[in-house]
Amino acid sequence: MRIPSARYITEDDIKIITIKEITKKKYEAIYKGNLYCPTDHCMAKLSYCSGPKAHYKTWRHSNHSSNCIYRLERTGRKFVLGHKNVITMNISNERKYNALTRAYKSMVQLDSDDTEHNKLKPIANQSPKKEGEIKDQTVQMKLFGGELNDGDEQLKGKKLLSKFVNAISSTDIGQVRLIKGFVKDVELIDSVAEIIVGYEDEDIKIVFEESFKKEPLNKSYLDKFWAIKELLTIQKVVVFNGVGEIREDQLGKYELSVSLGSDIRLNGEDLYNIARSMMLSSAH
Repeated sequence: MRIPSARYITEDDIKIITIKEITKKKYEAIYKGNLYCPTDHCMAKLSYCSGPKAHYKTWRHSNHSSNCIYRLERTGRKFVLGHKNVITMNISNERKYNALTRAYKSMVQLDSDDTEHNKLKPIANQSPKKEGEIKDQTVQMKLFGGELNDGDEQLKGKKLLSKFVNAISSTDIGQVRLIKGFVKDVELIDSVAEIIVGYEDEDIKIVFEESFKKEPLNKSYLDKFWAIKELLTIQKVVVFNGVGEIREDQLGKYELSVSLGSDIRLNGEDLYNIARSMMLSSAH
């Protein structure tokens, strides 16, 4: 996709560079590696293409933010040497659901010997091996993060890395990540909220932007965020797992922008289900 302008970002300044202001020489000498998408809060890198129809384009493997008008969904089919056809796919809701479930289980388990206090214990990540599983396929699953379909083709999924809050770094900015931590505070804002999630002295703000409110799939989640505040008063520990895009706010702190209400879990439960259960309990 052709992009008419770019943001030139240095340590001291941010400047919009139109396509008329740049040449191939200037790009190579000054701007290369420092040009970004003109959309606010989108940190996708851009490159310059010279010629009669000069334009900017998205840097290879760089991703635009979820609400950016220049966002492209990279899909397609390609051949990998030594393997069968590979299909590149976006992160499906099923994959996100399974990843959220695994993330919660990897963080805590209920102590069956002490159900009265419901103690939370950290446990190691577990990847049980299926009987008869082929070693080569296991390697491919780890490399691609996908699944094998009925035709033994590799479904290549967009990487969905999970990270504890304290492990987030600058390389995660602009990327979709599954974040793990504990809810520390909730501020209700209109029909949504800002959630502070922490882990080992590091915090991240979970945000739900205008695009979240306008998404029809999120209608059932609006005005339900009060349930998180209520949950904090009932349970001493509230585990948070959520999928979204890592951003950096104006103060240089990390935040997670969530697109769908179904992409977050509180103590392993969906927000809508938590709110509904609380409303039914208060009605009796």
